[in-house]
Amino acid sequence: MIATILVSSPTFHAVEYNQQKVSQGKAELLEMTNFDMLTLGNDDPAKYLRRYLMAYSSRNQHIRNAQFHVAISCKGHEFSFPELVEIAHEYLRKMGYENEGQPLLIYGHHDTDNNHIHIITSRVAPDGHKIDHNNERRRSLHIINAIMNQREGLNVSTDVADAMSYHYESVNQFKAILESEGYECYEDNDMLKIKKGGSVVDEVKLSLIESKQSVANDETARRKRIKAFLLKYRDHCANKEELAAQMHRYFGISLVFVGKADSPYGYFIVDHKEKKVFKGSSVLSLKQLLQFRSAEERFADIDNMVMAMMEANSALTTRELNKVLRRQFGTKLTKSGIQWGDETHQLDEEIMQRLEHNDKLAWLQSFCPSSEAECSMLLRFMKMEDFKGLKPTDKNAKVLNKAVKRVNILMENAQDNELKDKFFEAGMRIYRQNGQYYCLDVQDRCIFNMNEQGLDIERMNRIYNNVSIGRTPQTAKKQTTVGNGVKRALTQQGGAGDENREYEVGSHEGYEESIQNESRMTR
Repeated sequence: MIATILVSSPTFHAVEYNQQKVSQGKAELLEMTNFDMLTLGNDDPAKYLRRYLMAYSSRNQHIRNAQFHVAISCKGHEFSFPELVEIAHEYLRKMGYENEGQPLLIYGHHDTDNNHIHIITSRVAPDGHKIDHNNERRRSLHIINAIMNQREGLNVSTDVADAMSYHYESVNQFKAILESEGYECYEDNDMLKIKKGGSVVDEVKLSLIESKQSVANDETARRKRIKAFLLKYRDHCANKEELAAQMHRYFGISLVFVGKADSPYGYFIVDHKEKKVFKGSSVLSLKQLLQFRSAEERFADIDNMVMAMMEANSALTTRELNKVLRRQFGTKLTKSGIQWGDETHQLDEEIMQRLEHNDKLAWLQSFCPSSEAECSMLLRFMKMEDFKGLKPTDKNAKVLNKAVKRVNILMENAQDNELKDKFFEAGMRIYRQNGQYYCLDVQDRCIFNMNEQGLDIERMNRIYNNVSIGRTPQTAKKQTTVGNGVKRALTQQGGAGDENREYEVGSHEGYEESIQNESRMTR
Protein backbone atom coordinates (compact mmCIF):
# COMPACT_ATOMS: atom_id res chain seq x y z
CA MET A 1 0.00 0.00 0.00
CA ILE A 2 1.40 3.38 -1.05
CA ALA A 3 0.16 6.86 -0.05
CA THR A 4 1.55 9.67 -2.21
CA ILE A 5 1.01 13.33 -1.33
CA LEU A 6 0.68 15.18 -4.64
CA VAL A 7 1.32 18.80 -5.55
CA SER A 8 -0.68 21.56 -3.86
CA SER A 9 -2.63 24.24 -5.73
CA PRO A 10 -4.52 27.47 -5.00
CA THR A 11 -7.22 26.57 -7.57
CA PHE A 12 -7.76 22.90 -6.67
CA HIS A 13 -6.82 21.71 -10.15
CA ALA A 14 -6.88 18.10 -8.89
CA VAL A 15 -10.69 18.30 -9.10
CA GLU A 16 -10.50 19.04 -12.83
CA TYR A 17 -8.10 16.12 -13.34
CA ASN A 18 -10.31 13.64 -11.50
CA GLN A 19 -13.58 14.84 -13.06
CA GLN A 20 -11.99 14.46 -16.48
CA LYS A 21 -11.18 10.85 -15.60
CA VAL A 22 -14.82 10.40 -14.58
CA SER A 23 -16.10 11.80 -17.89
CA GLN A 24 -13.76 9.40 -19.72
CA GLY A 25 -15.18 6.44 -17.80
CA LYS A 26 -11.84 5.79 -16.10
CA ALA A 27 -12.85 6.84 -12.58
CA GLU A 28 -15.86 7.36 -10.35
CA LEU A 29 -16.71 9.72 -7.51
CA LEU A 30 -16.88 7.45 -4.48
CA GLU A 31 -17.57 10.05 -1.80
CA MET A 32 -18.48 13.74 -1.61
CA THR A 33 -18.80 14.99 1.98
CA ASN A 34 -19.56 18.39 3.57
CA PHE A 35 -20.37 20.35 0.42
CA ASP A 36 -23.48 21.98 1.92
CA MET A 37 -26.18 20.45 -0.28
CA LEU A 38 -24.22 21.14 -3.48
CA THR A 39 -25.64 18.89 -6.21
CA LEU A 40 -23.81 17.97 -9.38
CA GLY A 41 -25.36 17.84 -12.83
CA ASN A 42 -24.01 17.20 -16.30
CA ASP A 43 -22.86 20.79 -16.64
CA ASP A 44 -19.17 21.00 -15.68
CA PRO A 45 -19.31 19.74 -12.05
CA ALA A 46 -15.56 20.39 -11.64
CA LYS A 47 -16.22 24.13 -11.84
CA TYR A 48 -18.65 24.09 -8.93
CA LEU A 49 -16.54 21.78 -6.78
CA ARG A 50 -13.41 23.88 -7.30
CA ARG A 51 -15.33 27.09 -6.61
CA TYR A 52 -16.73 25.67 -3.39
CA LEU A 53 -13.32 24.47 -2.15
CA MET A 54 -11.71 27.83 -2.93
CA ALA A 55 -14.52 29.69 -1.15
CA TYR A 56 -14.24 27.34 1.84
CA SER A 57 -10.44 27.80 1.98
CA SER A 58 -10.73 31.60 1.85
CA ARG A 59 -11.57 31.56 5.57
CA ASN A 60 -7.78 31.55 6.06
CA GLN A 61 -6.21 34.18 3.78
CA HIS A 62 -2.67 33.23 4.79
CA ILE A 63 -2.71 29.88 2.99
CA ARG A 64 -1.86 30.26 -0.67
CA ASN A 65 -1.91 26.63 -1.83
CA ALA A 66 -4.83 25.15 0.05
CA GLN A 67 -5.27 21.95 -1.94
CA PHE A 68 -4.40 18.70 -0.15
CA HIS A 69 -4.26 15.91 -2.74
CA VAL A 70 -3.30 12.32 -1.90
CA ALA A 71 -3.29 9.12 -3.96
CA ILE A 72 -3.54 5.78 -2.14
CA SER A 73 -2.72 2.73 -4.25
CA CYS A 74 -2.67 -1.00 -3.60
CA LYS A 75 -1.19 -3.88 -5.55
CA GLY A 76 -3.60 -5.11 -8.20
CA HIS A 77 -7.05 -5.64 -6.69
CA GLU A 78 -5.68 -6.42 -3.26
CA PHE A 79 -8.25 -4.03 -1.78
CA SER A 80 -11.69 -3.11 -3.12
CA PHE A 81 -12.74 0.53 -3.46
CA PRO A 82 -14.94 0.41 -0.32
CA GLU A 83 -11.94 -0.94 1.60
CA LEU A 84 -9.70 1.79 0.20
CA VAL A 85 -12.25 4.43 1.25
CA GLU A 86 -12.24 2.97 4.77
CA ILE A 87 -8.43 3.14 4.81
CA ALA A 88 -8.59 6.72 3.49
CA HIS A 89 -10.74 7.87 6.41
CA GLU A 90 -8.39 6.30 8.93
CA TYR A 91 -5.42 7.89 7.14
CA LEU A 92 -7.08 11.33 7.08
CA ARG A 93 -7.99 11.09 10.76
CA LYS A 94 -4.39 10.38 11.74
CA MET A 95 -3.12 13.13 9.41
CA GLY A 96 -5.51 15.65 11.00
CA TYR A 97 -8.01 16.03 8.16
CA GLU A 98 -11.09 14.29 9.64
CA ASN A 99 -12.56 17.41 11.28
CA GLU A 100 -16.33 17.77 11.40
CA GLY A 101 -17.37 19.90 8.43
CA GLN A 102 -14.17 19.26 6.43
CA PRO A 103 -15.08 19.05 2.69
CA LEU A 104 -13.83 15.84 1.13
CA LEU A 105 -13.79 14.22 -2.31
CA ILE A 106 -12.67 10.63 -2.92
CA TYR A 107 -12.35 9.27 -6.46
CA GLY A 108 -11.77 5.63 -7.40
CA HIS A 109 -9.60 5.08 -10.50
CA HIS A 110 -9.72 1.90 -12.57
CA ASP A 111 -7.52 2.94 -15.49
CA THR A 112 -4.47 0.94 -14.33
CA ASP A 113 -3.81 -2.61 -13.13
CA ASN A 114 -3.76 -1.36 -9.53
CA ASN A 115 -6.83 -0.15 -7.64
CA HIS A 116 -6.16 3.36 -6.40
CA ILE A 117 -8.06 6.34 -5.04
CA HIS A 118 -7.48 10.09 -5.08
CA ILE A 119 -8.37 12.19 -2.04
CA ILE A 120 -8.96 15.94 -2.31
CA THR A 121 -9.62 18.27 0.61
CA SER A 122 -8.42 21.63 1.97
CA ARG A 123 -5.48 22.36 4.21
CA VAL A 124 -7.81 24.72 6.07
CA ALA A 125 -9.81 23.34 8.98
CA PRO A 126 -13.49 24.28 9.42
CA ASP A 127 -12.57 26.77 12.17
CA GLY A 128 -10.07 28.46 9.82
CA HIS A 129 -6.77 27.26 11.26
CA LYS A 130 -4.15 25.63 9.02
CA ILE A 131 -3.92 21.87 9.44
CA ASP A 132 -0.43 20.79 10.50
CA HIS A 133 1.80 20.02 7.51
CA ASN A 134 5.14 19.67 9.28
CA ASN A 135 7.02 16.55 8.14
CA GLU A 136 3.80 15.45 6.45
CA ARG A 137 5.47 13.12 3.94
CA ARG A 138 7.36 11.30 6.67
CA ARG A 139 4.23 11.16 8.84
CA SER A 140 2.22 9.93 5.84
CA LEU A 141 4.59 7.01 5.27
CA HIS A 142 4.56 6.08 8.95
CA ILE A 143 0.75 6.32 9.18
CA ILE A 144 -0.05 4.24 6.07
CA ASN A 145 2.41 1.53 7.17
CA ALA A 146 0.88 1.45 10.66
CA ILE A 147 -2.63 1.19 9.21
CA MET A 148 -1.65 -1.70 6.95
CA ASN A 149 0.17 -3.58 9.68
CA GLN A 150 -2.86 -3.28 11.92
CA ARG A 151 -5.32 -4.31 9.19
CA GLU A 152 -3.27 -7.34 8.13
CA GLY A 153 -2.98 -8.53 11.70
CA LEU A 154 -6.71 -8.11 12.32
CA ASN A 155 -8.06 -9.44 9.01
CA VAL A 156 -5.93 -12.33 7.85
CA SER A 157 -7.08 -14.98 10.33
CA THR A 158 -10.70 -13.98 9.77
CA ASP A 159 -10.27 -14.23 5.99
CA VAL A 160 -8.64 -17.67 6.24
CA ALA A 161 -11.43 -18.94 8.49
CA ASP A 162 -14.03 -17.51 6.12
CA ALA A 163 -12.34 -19.16 3.13
CA MET A 164 -12.57 -22.55 4.86
CA SER A 165 -16.35 -22.12 5.08
CA TYR A 166 -16.60 -22.21 1.25
CA HIS A 167 -17.25 -25.36 -0.79
CA TYR A 168 -13.93 -26.05 -2.51
CA GLU A 169 -12.57 -29.30 -3.96
CA SER A 170 -8.79 -28.72 -3.97
CA VAL A 171 -6.00 -26.67 -2.45
CA ASN A 172 -5.81 -24.65 -5.66
CA GLN A 173 -9.48 -23.72 -5.33
CA PHE A 174 -8.87 -22.68 -1.71
CA LYS A 175 -5.98 -20.51 -2.89
CA ALA A 176 -8.32 -18.95 -5.46
CA ILE A 177 -10.66 -17.83 -2.65
CA LEU A 178 -7.84 -16.02 -0.82
CA GLU A 179 -6.42 -14.58 -4.05
CA SER A 180 -9.86 -13.13 -4.83
CA GLU A 181 -9.50 -11.22 -1.55
CA GLY A 182 -6.13 -9.77 -2.54
CA TYR A 183 -3.75 -12.30 -0.98
CA GLU A 184 -0.89 -14.19 -2.63
CA CYS A 185 -0.46 -17.86 -1.79
CA TYR A 186 2.30 -20.40 -2.30
CA GLU A 187 3.04 -23.88 -0.94
CA ASP A 188 6.15 -24.43 1.18
CA ASN A 189 6.62 -28.06 2.28
CA ASP A 190 3.46 -28.94 4.19
CA MET A 191 2.33 -25.33 4.69
CA LEU A 192 0.41 -22.79 2.62
CA LYS A 193 2.10 -19.40 2.98
CA ILE A 194 -0.20 -16.37 2.71
CA LYS A 195 1.24 -13.01 1.66
CA LYS A 196 -0.09 -9.49 1.52
CA GLY A 197 1.77 -6.30 0.85
CA GLY A 198 4.89 -8.32 -0.01
CA SER A 199 5.11 -9.98 3.42
CA VAL A 200 3.96 -13.36 4.72
CA VAL A 201 1.10 -12.59 7.07
CA ASP A 202 -0.16 -16.09 7.88
CA GLU A 203 0.34 -19.78 7.17
CA VAL A 204 -1.97 -22.80 7.21
CA LYS A 205 -1.23 -26.50 7.17
CA LEU A 206 -2.11 -28.09 3.84
CA SER A 207 -3.57 -31.06 5.70
CA LEU A 208 -6.05 -28.75 7.45
CA ILE A 209 -7.11 -27.22 4.12
CA GLU A 210 -7.58 -30.67 2.61
CA SER A 211 -9.63 -31.83 5.57
CA LYS A 212 -12.10 -29.00 4.95
CA GLN A 213 -12.61 -29.86 1.27
CA SER A 214 -16.18 -30.63 0.29
CA VAL A 215 -18.11 -31.28 -2.86
CA ALA A 216 -21.11 -29.05 -3.43
CA ASN A 217 -24.51 -30.44 -4.35
CA ASP A 218 -25.57 -30.54 -7.97
CA GLU A 219 -24.95 -26.97 -9.18
CA THR A 220 -26.08 -27.29 -12.79
CA ALA A 221 -28.62 -24.47 -12.48
CA ARG A 222 -26.12 -22.13 -10.79
CA ARG A 223 -23.44 -22.89 -13.42
CA LYS A 224 -25.91 -22.07 -16.20
CA ARG A 225 -26.80 -18.80 -14.52
CA ILE A 226 -23.17 -17.78 -14.09
CA LYS A 227 -22.51 -18.73 -17.72
CA ALA A 228 -25.33 -16.44 -18.83
CA PHE A 229 -23.87 -13.61 -16.72
CA LEU A 230 -20.41 -14.15 -18.23
CA LEU A 231 -21.65 -14.19 -21.83
CA LYS A 232 -23.80 -11.09 -21.35
CA TYR A 233 -21.14 -8.99 -19.64
CA ARG A 234 -18.33 -10.30 -21.84
CA ASP A 235 -20.07 -8.55 -24.74
CA HIS A 236 -20.15 -5.33 -22.73
CA CYS A 237 -16.49 -5.33 -21.70
CA ALA A 238 -13.23 -4.59 -23.48
CA ASN A 239 -10.98 -7.06 -21.61
CA LYS A 240 -10.89 -9.69 -18.87
CA GLU A 241 -10.00 -7.15 -16.17
CA GLU A 242 -13.10 -5.09 -16.92
CA LEU A 243 -15.22 -8.26 -17.05
CA ALA A 244 -13.87 -9.43 -13.69
CA ALA A 245 -14.64 -6.03 -12.15
CA GLN A 246 -18.22 -6.06 -13.49
CA MET A 247 -18.88 -9.61 -12.28
CA HIS A 248 -17.62 -8.79 -8.80
CA ARG A 249 -19.51 -5.52 -8.64
CA TYR A 250 -22.90 -6.80 -9.79
CA PHE A 251 -22.94 -10.46 -8.74
CA GLY A 252 -20.30 -10.93 -6.03
CA ILE A 253 -18.38 -13.29 -8.34
CA SER A 254 -14.58 -13.19 -8.62
CA LEU A 255 -12.66 -14.46 -11.65
CA VAL A 256 -9.21 -15.69 -10.63
CA PHE A 257 -6.95 -16.34 -13.63
CA VAL A 258 -4.10 -18.83 -13.61
CA GLY A 259 -0.89 -18.16 -15.52
CA LYS A 260 0.63 -15.00 -16.91
CA ALA A 261 -1.47 -11.84 -16.77
CA ASP A 262 -1.53 -11.39 -20.55
CA SER A 263 -1.85 -15.09 -21.41
CA PRO A 264 -3.66 -17.13 -18.72
CA TYR A 265 -4.14 -20.86 -19.27
CA GLY A 266 -7.12 -21.28 -16.94
CA TYR A 267 -9.35 -19.62 -14.36
CA PHE A 268 -11.48 -20.25 -11.29
CA ILE A 269 -14.89 -18.77 -10.47
CA VAL A 270 -15.33 -17.80 -6.82
CA ASP A 271 -19.02 -17.35 -6.07
CA HIS A 272 -19.00 -15.31 -2.86
CA LYS A 273 -22.78 -15.16 -2.69
CA GLU A 274 -23.16 -18.94 -2.57
CA LYS A 275 -19.70 -19.53 -1.02
CA LYS A 276 -18.67 -21.96 -3.74
CA VAL A 277 -15.72 -22.32 -6.12
CA PHE A 278 -16.00 -23.64 -9.68
CA LYS A 279 -13.36 -24.62 -12.15
CA GLY A 280 -13.85 -22.03 -14.90
CA SER A 281 -13.90 -24.53 -17.77
CA SER A 282 -16.86 -26.32 -16.14
CA VAL A 283 -18.92 -23.17 -16.74
CA LEU A 284 -17.41 -21.55 -19.86
CA SER A 285 -14.19 -22.37 -21.67
CA LEU A 286 -11.39 -19.84 -21.38
CA LYS A 287 -11.38 -19.43 -25.17
CA GLN A 288 -15.06 -18.49 -25.19
CA LEU A 289 -14.64 -16.25 -22.15
CA LEU A 290 -11.93 -14.17 -23.84
CA GLN A 291 -13.81 -13.63 -27.13
CA PHE A 292 -14.45 -9.95 -26.52
CA ARG A 293 -16.34 -7.94 -29.10
CA SER A 294 -14.75 -5.11 -31.04
CA ALA A 295 -15.54 -1.48 -30.31
CA GLU A 296 -17.23 -1.15 -33.72
CA GLU A 297 -19.62 -4.02 -32.98
CA ARG A 298 -20.42 -2.69 -29.54
CA PHE A 299 -21.06 0.88 -30.74
CA ALA A 300 -23.29 -0.45 -33.54
CA ASP A 301 -25.40 -2.27 -30.92
CA ILE A 302 -25.61 0.91 -28.86
CA ASP A 303 -26.75 2.94 -31.88
CA ASN A 304 -29.48 0.40 -32.66
CA MET A 305 -30.65 0.31 -29.05
CA VAL A 306 -30.79 4.13 -28.78
CA MET A 307 -32.79 4.36 -32.01
CA ALA A 308 -35.25 1.74 -30.76
CA MET A 309 -35.64 3.51 -27.41
CA MET A 310 -36.20 6.86 -29.11
CA GLU A 311 -38.85 5.38 -31.39
CA ALA A 312 -40.62 3.78 -28.43
CA ASN A 313 -40.42 6.94 -26.28
CA SER A 314 -40.11 10.27 -28.07
CA ALA A 315 -39.67 11.99 -24.67
CA LEU A 316 -36.59 9.91 -23.78
CA THR A 317 -34.10 11.80 -21.57
CA THR A 318 -30.37 11.37 -21.09
CA ARG A 319 -30.96 10.16 -17.53
CA GLU A 320 -33.32 7.42 -18.73
CA LEU A 321 -30.96 6.44 -21.55
CA ASN A 322 -27.98 6.21 -19.18
CA LYS A 323 -29.84 3.85 -16.87
CA VAL A 324 -30.15 1.40 -19.75
CA LEU A 325 -26.63 2.03 -21.06
CA ARG A 326 -25.15 1.26 -17.64
CA ARG A 327 -27.21 -1.88 -17.25
CA GLN A 328 -26.83 -3.21 -20.78
CA PHE A 329 -23.37 -1.96 -21.79
CA GLY A 330 -21.64 -0.74 -18.63
CA THR A 331 -21.21 2.78 -20.02
CA LYS A 332 -23.05 6.11 -20.21
CA LEU A 333 -23.52 9.16 -22.42
CA THR A 334 -21.49 12.22 -21.39
CA LYS A 335 -20.62 15.49 -23.05
CA SER A 336 -17.66 13.82 -24.75
CA GLY A 337 -19.76 10.92 -26.08
CA ILE A 338 -20.05 7.24 -25.18
CA GLN A 339 -16.83 5.74 -23.85
CA TRP A 340 -15.70 2.15 -24.33
CA GLY A 341 -12.15 1.31 -23.36
CA ASP A 342 -9.97 4.00 -24.90
CA GLU A 343 -12.45 4.84 -27.66
CA THR A 344 -15.26 7.39 -27.78
CA HIS A 345 -18.38 7.19 -29.91
CA GLN A 346 -20.63 10.10 -30.90
CA LEU A 347 -24.36 9.61 -31.31
CA ASP A 348 -26.20 11.02 -34.32
CA GLU A 349 -26.54 14.82 -34.08
CA GLU A 350 -30.32 14.66 -34.49
CA ILE A 351 -30.60 12.26 -31.54
CA MET A 352 -28.38 14.51 -29.43
CA GLN A 353 -30.64 17.46 -30.23
CA ARG A 354 -33.75 15.50 -29.29
CA LEU A 355 -32.16 14.35 -26.03
CA GLU A 356 -31.20 17.92 -25.17
CA HIS A 357 -34.74 19.07 -25.93
CA ASN A 358 -36.21 16.32 -23.76
CA ASP A 359 -33.71 17.00 -20.95
CA LYS A 360 -34.73 20.65 -20.85
CA LEU A 361 -38.41 19.80 -20.89
CA ALA A 362 -38.03 17.22 -18.08
CA TRP A 363 -36.06 19.75 -16.04
CA LEU A 364 -38.75 22.40 -16.51
CA GLN A 365 -41.50 19.92 -15.66
CA SER A 366 -39.75 19.34 -12.31
CA PHE A 367 -40.70 22.95 -11.40
CA CYS A 368 -44.32 21.68 -11.17
CA PRO A 369 -46.05 24.49 -13.09
CA SER A 370 -49.75 24.52 -12.13
CA SER A 371 -51.12 26.78 -14.85
CA GLU A 372 -50.70 27.52 -18.54
CA ALA A 373 -49.19 30.90 -17.60
CA GLU A 374 -46.49 29.23 -15.50
CA CYS A 375 -45.80 26.71 -18.28
CA SER A 376 -45.42 29.55 -20.75
CA MET A 377 -42.97 31.40 -18.49
CA LEU A 378 -40.83 28.32 -18.03
CA LEU A 379 -40.70 27.72 -21.78
CA ARG A 380 -39.66 31.36 -22.34
CA PHE A 381 -37.04 30.98 -19.64
CA MET A 382 -35.56 28.04 -21.53
CA LYS A 383 -36.04 29.62 -24.99
CA MET A 384 -38.49 26.90 -26.02
CA GLU A 385 -41.33 29.07 -27.31
CA ASP A 386 -42.75 26.66 -29.88
CA PHE A 387 -42.26 23.43 -27.98
CA LYS A 388 -45.40 21.60 -26.87
CA GLY A 389 -45.20 19.12 -24.06
CA LEU A 390 -44.88 21.02 -20.80
CA LYS A 391 -48.09 20.38 -18.86
CA PRO A 392 -49.66 21.89 -15.73
CA THR A 393 -49.34 19.60 -12.75
CA ASP A 394 -49.92 19.64 -8.99
CA LYS A 395 -47.46 21.52 -6.85
CA ASN A 396 -45.12 19.76 -4.44
CA ALA A 397 -46.47 21.31 -1.24
CA LYS A 398 -43.22 20.86 0.69
CA VAL A 399 -41.10 22.50 -2.01
CA LEU A 400 -43.64 25.29 -2.52
CA ASN A 401 -43.76 26.11 1.20
CA LYS A 402 -39.97 26.19 1.35
CA ALA A 403 -39.71 28.54 -1.66
CA VAL A 404 -42.43 30.88 -0.31
CA LYS A 405 -40.69 30.93 3.06
CA ARG A 406 -37.41 31.96 1.40
CA VAL A 407 -39.18 34.79 -0.44
CA ASN A 408 -40.78 35.97 2.82
CA ILE A 409 -37.41 35.97 4.58
CA LEU A 410 -35.83 37.98 1.74
CA MET A 411 -38.66 40.51 1.77
CA GLU A 412 -38.49 40.87 5.57
CA ASN A 413 -34.72 41.44 5.67
CA ALA A 414 -34.09 43.51 2.53
CA GLN A 415 -34.73 47.20 1.96
CA ASP A 416 -36.80 48.24 -1.03
CA ASN A 417 -33.76 49.45 -2.95
CA GLU A 418 -31.95 46.12 -2.56
CA LEU A 419 -34.75 43.57 -2.86
CA LYS A 420 -34.38 43.09 -6.62
CA ASP A 421 -30.69 42.28 -6.18
CA LYS A 422 -31.49 39.89 -3.32
CA PHE A 423 -33.94 38.01 -5.51
CA PHE A 424 -31.32 37.62 -8.24
CA GLU A 425 -28.62 36.55 -5.80
CA ALA A 426 -30.97 33.89 -4.40
CA GLY A 427 -31.56 32.52 -7.89
CA MET A 428 -35.09 33.87 -8.24
CA ARG A 429 -36.55 35.40 -11.39
CA ILE A 430 -39.57 37.69 -10.95
CA TYR A 431 -42.16 37.85 -13.74
CA ARG A 432 -45.29 40.00 -14.07
CA GLN A 433 -48.28 39.26 -16.28
CA ASN A 434 -51.73 40.82 -16.16
CA GLY A 435 -51.10 42.26 -12.71
CA GLN A 436 -49.90 38.94 -11.31
CA TYR A 437 -46.37 38.38 -10.03
CA TYR A 438 -44.64 35.04 -10.49
CA CYS A 439 -41.46 33.78 -8.84
CA LEU A 440 -39.28 31.27 -10.68
CA ASP A 441 -37.01 29.77 -8.02
CA VAL A 442 -34.18 27.78 -9.59
CA GLN A 443 -32.64 26.69 -6.28
CA ASP A 444 -35.81 25.00 -4.98
CA ARG A 445 -36.94 24.19 -8.53
CA CYS A 446 -40.35 25.79 -8.18
CA ILE A 447 -42.53 28.41 -9.90
CA PHE A 448 -45.51 30.00 -8.17
CA ASN A 449 -47.97 32.89 -8.28
CA MET A 450 -46.87 35.36 -5.61
CA ASN A 451 -50.33 36.96 -5.42
CA GLU A 452 -51.91 33.62 -4.49
CA GLN A 453 -49.39 33.03 -1.68
CA GLY A 454 -50.36 36.13 0.30
CA LEU A 455 -47.08 37.96 -0.28
CA ASP A 456 -46.83 41.74 -0.03
CA ILE A 457 -47.97 42.63 -3.56
CA GLU A 458 -48.36 46.31 -2.70
CA ARG A 459 -44.66 46.39 -1.94
CA MET A 460 -43.89 44.55 -5.17
CA ASN A 461 -45.89 47.13 -7.10
CA ARG A 462 -44.05 49.93 -5.31
CA ILE A 463 -40.65 48.44 -6.08
CA TYR A 464 -41.31 47.38 -9.65
CA ASN A 465 -43.80 50.09 -10.66
CA ASN A 466 -41.16 52.28 -12.29
CA VAL A 467 -39.08 49.43 -13.64
CA SER A 468 -39.04 49.08 -17.38
CA ILE A 469 -39.85 45.66 -18.77
CA GLY A 470 -36.89 45.14 -21.00
CA ARG A 471 -36.00 42.65 -23.67
CA THR A 472 -32.51 41.51 -24.38
CA PRO A 473 -31.52 39.84 -27.63
CA GLN A 474 -31.00 36.09 -27.73
CA THR A 475 -27.45 34.93 -27.70
CA ALA A 476 -26.06 33.00 -30.62
CA LYS A 477 -26.94 29.33 -30.68
CA LYS A 478 -24.21 27.09 -29.31
CA GLN A 479 -23.17 23.68 -30.54
CA THR A 480 -25.53 21.01 -29.23
CA THR A 481 -24.33 19.23 -26.12
CA VAL A 482 -26.51 17.31 -23.71
CA GLY A 483 -27.07 19.56 -20.69
CA ASN A 484 -26.08 22.84 -22.42
CA GLY A 485 -29.70 23.99 -22.59
CA VAL A 486 -30.08 24.25 -18.84
CA LYS A 487 -26.82 26.14 -18.54
CA ARG A 488 -27.90 28.62 -21.22
CA ALA A 489 -31.22 29.18 -19.49
CA LEU A 490 -29.48 29.91 -16.20
CA THR A 491 -27.17 32.44 -17.79
CA GLN A 492 -29.49 34.33 -20.16
CA GLN A 493 -31.61 37.40 -19.49
CA GLY A 494 -34.33 37.49 -22.09
CA GLY A 495 -35.89 35.82 -25.06
CA ALA A 496 -37.45 36.46 -28.42
CA GLY A 497 -40.41 38.78 -28.29
CA ASP A 498 -43.97 38.28 -29.39
CA GLU A 499 -47.07 40.11 -28.23
CA ASN A 500 -48.12 37.49 -25.70
CA ARG A 501 -44.76 36.69 -24.12
CA GLU A 502 -44.20 36.80 -20.36
CA TYR A 503 -41.87 39.55 -19.26
CA GLU A 504 -39.22 39.48 -16.61
CA VAL A 505 -39.61 42.49 -14.36
CA GLY A 506 -36.55 44.68 -14.18
CA SER A 507 -33.07 44.50 -15.67
CA HIS A 508 -29.96 43.48 -13.83
CA GLU A 509 -26.46 44.45 -14.81
CA GLY A 510 -24.05 41.54 -14.65
CA TYR A 511 -26.80 39.01 -14.08
CA GLU A 512 -25.24 36.48 -16.43
CA GLU A 513 -21.99 36.55 -14.52
CA SER A 514 -23.72 36.35 -11.14
CA ILE A 515 -25.75 33.30 -12.11
CA GLN A 516 -22.68 31.54 -13.46
CA ASN A 517 -21.11 32.05 -10.07
CA GLU A 518 -24.01 30.39 -8.23
CA SER A 519 -22.82 26.82 -7.80
CA ARG A 520 -26.10 25.75 -6.28
CA MET A 521 -28.00 26.48 -9.48
CA THR A 522 -27.17 23.21 -11.18
CA ARG A 523 -29.27 20.33 -12.34
